[in-house]
Amino acid sequence: MSGVAHERTVLEADSLSLRFGAIHALRSVSLRVDEGQIHAVIGPNGAGKSSLLNCLSGFYRPQAGSVRFCSKDISGLKPHRRAALGIGRTFQGIQTYSSMTARENILSGFHARMRTGFIGGLCYWGAVRHEEETFTAKAEAIIGFLELEEMRHAVVGDMPYGIRKRVDLGRALALEPKVLIMDEPMAGMSTEEKGDLARFILDIREGLKIPVVLVEHDMEVVMAISDRVTVVDFGEVIASGTPAEVSDNPRVIAAYLGGAKS
Repeated sequence: MSGVAHERTVLEADSLSLRFGAIHALRSVSLRVDEGQIHAVIGPNGAGKSSLLNCLSGFYRPQAGSVRFCSKDISGLKPHRRAALGIGRTFQGIQTYSSMTARENILSGFHARMRTGFIGGLCYWGAVRHEEETFTAKAEAIIGFLELEEMRHAVVGDMPYGIRKRVDLGRALALEPKVLIMDEPMAGMSTEEKGDLARFILDIREGLKIPVVLVEHDMEVVMAISDRVTVVDFGEVIASGTPAEVSDNPRVIAAYLGGAKS
């Protein structure tokens, strides 16, 4: 999408190489995510997309290359340290607690932000009470943002799939991320559910000012909401640019879009 001002780079991968034995999952892959940007990563199954996301969020340690977040080298940090800095992540599978309500699930996402400890909780000191009230208010703001008001007290395990994915997104937003990484968030969704989630992703970028890194197979969604697209194939970047530039690239057409531009 045009007309979005990119002020500075938030998350950057530089020449990442990742091997599993003889298998090269990534070959000198670079990626830059700027402020105000939805950056999609696409490619065939097995191209290395999830491996790239796992390197960005710390679950994989590449053999070569580096990852920088807000100009700081975070290549050696573990996933929880990166999350504490502000790198949020959703996964292909739903990560909610099925026996808890929507609000309880979202509140659980604030755990990493809690400052008061166990002793304070036992005594219920003023600081603990204030923290609880603050996080409850923030959870309610997320519930309103994701239009979950009618489901706030419903048990997540009883919810439709698309709503459960929305609650999962709410837990990620509770981390108050500076960048949000989403791995195939629309997998298994109906057309209507995909439309709803696409709208929320745009709202996250535009309303919450959180840039998004998105792996997604639905090309219609990718081309409609992304500012920049990086295409990987066999662990290598074969194209990077605007959606229009990428869709016109012959290598992309051959490797991913079925050999002919629609």
